[in-house]
Amino acid sequence: MAFIMSVLCAIPLVPLILGIIALYQIRARHERGKGFAIAAIVIHCATLVLYALAVVFGFSVLDDAPKRDTTGRVTEQGSSEVKDLRTGDCFNTANDLAEFQDGASVDAPFTVTVLPCDRPHEGETYAVFALDDGPYPGKEAVAANTEERCSGTVLTDYVGPSATLPDNLELFVYFPSEETWGRGDREVTCFLGDASGASSGSVRATTSS
Repeated sequence: MAFIMSVLCAIPLVPLILGIIALYQIRARHERGKGFAIAAIVIHCATLVLYALAVVFGFSVLDDAPKRDTTGRVTEQGSSEVKDLRTGDCFNTANDLAEFQDGASVDAPFTVTVLPCDRPHEGETYAVFALDDGPYPGKEAVAANTEERCSGTVLTDYVGPSATLPDNLELFVYFPSEETWGRGDREVTCFLGDASGASSGSVRATTSS
């Protein structure tokens, strides 16, 4: 039984305990099966070691969030939900921005790849805000609201009042879809996107790149 449990049972320590009990009974009764009992103990000990390694190393692999310095600036690439993007974050997206017109509101993907702005990227977040709670107002109403707010002073505050944007950058907006709205999503992300591919550097007025 202990040997079978060591192979099939996912409950920690149960096969180990059964194996020790079996060894004691075999020794006391002079029965056969010592080899199976020892095998059960060895197999489950190996399993516990694998569990420990998974905790130590596996979770760090699964934690793919971007690394940031004390100011919040991204220093190492990682995966992020769109709702967790911050002002100043540069990212790559699965969306083909070339399919959308300048200033277009786009249903947000679930995740994007956030990376330092000095590396080639497709988007740069310049404003993030939340819409008011309430019933879903409809895609057209959400799009009109978000486009208006994203094209206001938030852009000039980010790039500087006298800055001229490069020709390859266009204004885009990620906004909640009806489905994500029902799950409580109210986050809007205003970003500058390079529909031609990717570019390096930030257009933020407070940066030197």
